[in-house]
Amino acid sequence: MGRPAPRLGHVPKPLSLIALVAFVLVDVVLVVLVFQHVHRAPPGSGLGPAAATESPTPERKTNQQAFDFKPAQAASMDLANDGTWVFATRGACEGRTSATLWTSTKNGASPTKRDPELKVITAVQARSGGELTVVGAGEDCQARQRSSTDGGATWVDDPMITRWYTSPSDPTVAVSPSKGESKPGCTFSSLSQVDDDFARVTCIDGDVVGSGDGGGKWLLLGRLDNSRTAVFTTFNAGYALARFEGCAAQLFSTKDSGRTWAPGGCIVGDPARGIAANDTLVAAVVGEDPQSYVSDDQGQKFTQP
Repeated sequence: MGRPAPRLGHVPKPLSLIALVAFVLVDVVLVVLVFQHVHRAPPGSGLGPAAATESPTPERKTNQQAFDFKPAQAASMDLANDGTWVFATRGACEGRTSATLWTSTKNGASPTKRDPELKVITAVQARSGGELTVVGAGEDCQARQRSSTDGGATWVDDPMITRWYTSPSDPTVAVSPSKGESKPGCTFSSLSQVDDDFARVTCIDGDVVGSGDGGGKWLLLGRLDNSRTAVFTTFNAGYALARFEGCAAQLFSTKDSGRTWAPGGCIVGDPARGIAANDTLVAAVVGEDPQSYVSDDQGQKFTQP
């Protein structure tokens, strides 16, 4: 009699052994790949603490509203811990648009208009005790730095520029105290100095870019659609004002260099002009006739000082 045919569904032993070995090999390979992926060190970018965990380049969004650069609306702002406050509109080298500057000793309350004798102002710094620094240009459009020790009542020229600033003649050029001019690749809505080598730029198209080597290299860090002005207080932390759901000056905050943003409170007023922060307050200026606002809860609610 012949050998009986194998039952349906029965696999001969040699084939079963081969299949089992193949399955084990595939499983080992997958485990190795997963282990390598989880433990792979992220590439560094030289942009500060957040750079070590940066994700790939953020995707561009499509809801950006047109935002033309207007020298009369562009502004710089700063706030010291003792309430020394400074706000300046940019102005322009050519034409009739000149910079304007206001100072306050009470977080923006009762501002006083000052005259540092500059036609353009593209960077400001406030320090405790009424010490102020501004960077801009006169009629010749040559960059210079001026300082005040009495809250802006009087000004003197500094021998050298020690601040990051936007070029008085070109809102697409950043100038660092260590390396000089560089181009981040956009028209700025704001430029924030973190230290002599590190800076963050927000662009009028919503991009956030940063440099950690004095402007030698700029990298895209994140994005905030319809942003109008921003300030970074550290490598990672920053605040911005943006148009959002019917609010012309909606507060947003970031803790990862601009990769993600969380909404805060809405300030009534249009346009958003400037934003600054010290250790306890966030301050903002909005409106054609600039109005000051402050928040003591990281931008959730704003009141006039």
